[in-house]
Amino acid sequence: MQPRYWFSLALVVLSTQCVARAQQQIPPNDPFYRYQFSFHNPGGKLAINTRSYRPSLKEFEAEKGIDLDVERAWQITTGSKNVVVAILDDGFCYNHPDIRDNLWHNPGETGNDKNGFDKEANGVDDDHNGYVDDVIGWDFMFDSPDPDCHIFDGMDKARIAAAFHGLSVMGIIGAKGNNGIGVAGINWDVSMMLLKIGAQGIRQGEVDSLRPERAAKAIRYAVDNGARIINWSGFVDNTDPEQIRTLREAITYAGKHNVLIVVGAGNTASDLDTGEGCKFPQCFDEDNLIRVAGLDFQGRLLREDPGSGHVGGSSFGLKRVEIAALELNFTTDIQGGVGTYALGAGTSDAAPVVSGVAALMLSVNPKLTAMQLKKLLMESVTKLPALKGKVGSGGMVNAYRAVLAAKNSAN
Repeated sequence: MQPRYWFSLALVVLSTQCVARAQQQIPPNDPFYRYQFSFHNPGGKLAINTRSYRPSLKEFEAEKGIDLDVERAWQITTGSKNVVVAILDDGFCYNHPDIRDNLWHNPGETGNDKNGFDKEANGVDDDHNGYVDDVIGWDFMFDSPDPDCHIFDGMDKARIAAAFHGLSVMGIIGAKGNNGIGVAGINWDVSMMLLKIGAQGIRQGEVDSLRPERAAKAIRYAVDNGARIINWSGFVDNTDPEQIRTLREAITYAGKHNVLIVVGAGNTASDLDTGEGCKFPQCFDEDNLIRVAGLDFQGRLLREDPGSGHVGGSSFGLKRVEIAALELNFTTDIQGGVGTYALGAGTSDAAPVVSGVAALMLSVNPKLTAMQLKKLLMESVTKLPALKGKVGSGGMVNAYRAVLAAKNSAN
């Protein structure tokens, strides 16, 4: 036993040293990190090939320092597998090579059962949580353990197609960092729980009547299975009082169990405080919600750009939007079934920036409550003149200040 013990100890020491060296390699060695200007903005004219798989050069005017300040945060932490971030989205291309190493794995559905069968595929609810073989999350559309990227729009199950909205969100929060491929997520290490709730967009004039119910079930699943942060880059169109009540109760349930829910403010350039263009959950007022506006590289609320695919621009609201983040993030994508990279946009890509920073904070201080996370995120922002009177904190999320505040609050 003694030689085996010393061999194990040596491996632990070597592993620790390797991790330390990896964490010191800042900026990371991911080849497309050079396009991740939301993380490191030198100012001036920024040139980005908006698609990794074809020439697509685009220039942006930028102000130096309008970025996440994440490189200084990475000198403190690059994340932890112990932090579980649940992602509510249409569906997930989770086999992307920059994503698959940072997926959550349900400990109750891992390993062998008493008969020697793999729990991941034995057709048994091994952890007795009401979901069979839920290894990486759950598909609330098809009631299946595989939250893949194939979706229907909530109206007709015959209308099935691949959807890639969730892939950019995963990449921003937790693309594997410093692995020599693709991009770096805000967390080089994290556990992303995938909860598929169906398409956000449907045909004109139609309403996805079951989306609020699916979202409510997904939120409760996340809470009950160990998530501390939920990222929902979406909304519901159905305003049926019963459905909205069900969704609100799920958000309240998450709050009572210390789970922070991060949502995008929306892309209609609306003042949510007036109720104009206000959807749910953006217009709920539960304390465990934090809503995120989207910025350009000059620190302004992003407005419609013919080249960005936007309609309108970022919504805002002094009372109903707490914080802002850069939404032009170069992140994970897919083309022809192959994992690629692209420049994302919209408040759907601003929300996961805040979720990613919250996860970094928990990696240095897992005892932070949801309300403490929200408070520290808002207090540590980079104040921007363009955001005065537009968002509650008056500023843009700052990873370094937020992580430092979280670390200091643990002392």
